[in-house]
Amino acid sequence: MLERMRRSALAGGLTDQAVVSAGNFALNLLLARSFSEHDYGAFSLILSFVLFLNTLHQAYVTYPLSVEAGAPEARFGFLLVIAAALTGLEMLLFFPVMAGVAASARQSLLLVPACIFLFAWQLQDVWRRGLIARARYGAAVVSDLVRYGLPLLVLLILARAGALSLAWIFPLLAAASLIAAQPLLARAFAQRTALRGGLRREAGAHWRMGAPVIGANMLAALSTQWFLWLLAWSHDLTRSAALVALANIVAFSNPVIYGMENILVPEIARQRDKMNFAGLMTILRRRSLAAFLLVMPLFAAVLIWPGAVLHLFYGAHKSYGQYESALRMLAGAYAATLAASILSATLRGYRASGAVFKMQLYPALLGITLGSWLTLRLGVPGACLATLSASLLRAAIGGYYVYGLRGRTQRARGPGITARTADIGQSA
Repeated sequence: MLERMRRSALAGGLTDQAVVSAGNFALNLLLARSFSEHDYGAFSLILSFVLFLNTLHQAYVTYPLSVEAGAPEARFGFLLVIAAALTGLEMLLFFPVMAGVAASARQSLLLVPACIFLFAWQLQDVWRRGLIARARYGAAVVSDLVRYGLPLLVLLILARAGALSLAWIFPLLAAASLIAAQPLLARAFAQRTALRGGLRREAGAHWRMGAPVIGANMLAALSTQWFLWLLAWSHDLTRSAALVALANIVAFSNPVIYGMENILVPEIARQRDKMNFAGLMTILRRRSLAAFLLVMPLFAAVLIWPGAVLHLFYGAHKSYGQYESALRMLAGAYAATLAASILSATLRGYRASGAVFKMQLYPALLGITLGSWLTLRLGVPGACLATLSASLLRAAIGGYYVYGLRGRTQRARGPGITARTADIGQSA
């Protein structure tokens, strides 16, 4: 029975993430084929900052939901409402950042719809991650089908009619996100009185739990988005569009990368107090084998036929076909990222936030220093080489710290494990 439940969690988590990643993939593919390289570059630049700010939201707001996966239903429901309130407060900090990005891309008219989309998407993500934490995968899939499927359908109709433009994108995404987040909004409205007494206390608790993860998430996002920003500001938006177009192909692995993390963090958090190192390794072997079996055939196709893949995705009329070697490097980078995400999720499940932070710190430093030089000198291929180097380093560091759990988990038989593993990586 337990094994069937584990398989169900794996299938449910990966299915939900597949909906998310397929929706993002289809949207980017549609826009890359429909827009000019310049317009697609402008959209990609704005979206990259949306993604960057969303990583901060995930650390401060949604990470505690995963860690508190085993909380009583009433307590967990209150945490969902707190998360919705904190999402609104965060937007006060995020708006000036988005204003600067819209101005730099010379797309000031997109500022308000992009900010509304960011807020709406984060609300939907709170609801989605709450459902996943409680193993309600079917409901999470339905929410994501609304969030990603509905706007894509409308945009396809607009593209077929020749009416697709940048002005439509963010309002449609925002509307779909609000519809998908409606159950959370209803809960927040019903419990608005209870928020007054608990918001300050819970905000402090979220900060204590999420602050180290915020740093790790910022570094992780910076190490991936930095090269796009550098290409946009040092070259032009067409170069950043090319990098996003290449990444969109290998991003077929994102359902597995993020799905495994969504599964492993609450799974390990629920078992960490009674699980020894051998049990942990058994879980990681099974999850890793399943993950790599899912993605390796697709990675192999990219490595063997990069030119054919680029032509298939974007057609001969786009300039992206010149980046075959860069696409190969990104395939290697994403394979290393999958390994690193499994290791990072393990450490997050043990609240080893110091180790997670260092997994992101050193690769980010490598990317900002050597990676910046490579990007400025070689353009898109340099950015891909820098991404590969940073991803390999992140996986190596994660392996080192997961192995460091050995001495602590082998003796684990009670609740004292949490206090011991929380210090992993803090003094390294």
